[in-house]
Amino acid sequence: MDKKTTEEKLKELAKEVTDAAEPVIRDIKTKAEPVYDDVMTKAEPVIRKVREKAAPAAEVVKKRSQRATKVAKAVGQDIGILAAKHRCKEEVFVQYNSHELRTTDIIEKAKRDFINRGNSVTDIKEIQVYIKPSENAAYYVVNHSETGRVDF
Repeated sequence: MDKKTTEEKLKELAKEVTDAAEPVIRDIKTKAEPVYDDVMTKAEPVIRKVREKAAPAAEVVKKRSQRATKVAKAVGQDIGILAAKHRCKEEVFVQYNSHELRTTDIIEKAKRDFINRGNSVTDIKEIQVYIKPSENAAYYVVNHSETGRVDF
């Protein structure tokens, strides 16, 4: 019972403070409104000039932000594609007649042939492989100049 009495007393005290403060707050607002209006009236031309002078810079910032957003989106998509490539195991098989060949095996065979012909693995910058099932062979071109043939 003592607790309710304390709560009731606090509520009554809060109401008294609010009631006493209300006229003071109203008085301050009434006195401040003309000052505020006067300040805003005098500040309006200055604010307008600042906005006019800042407009070109704001436009540049807006355009650059839009460009940055586009670049960030593109980079995010590129990273997503790269991540998908690294997560995805890819294998390509060539099937003909009663044979089945894995393309990675043919590429490795072409690289070994190139190295066995006196070249270094570091010499290979790029390699193109052309599979000819009708000849049971694959032809390769290393760095657009060296050619060779491997049988499967």
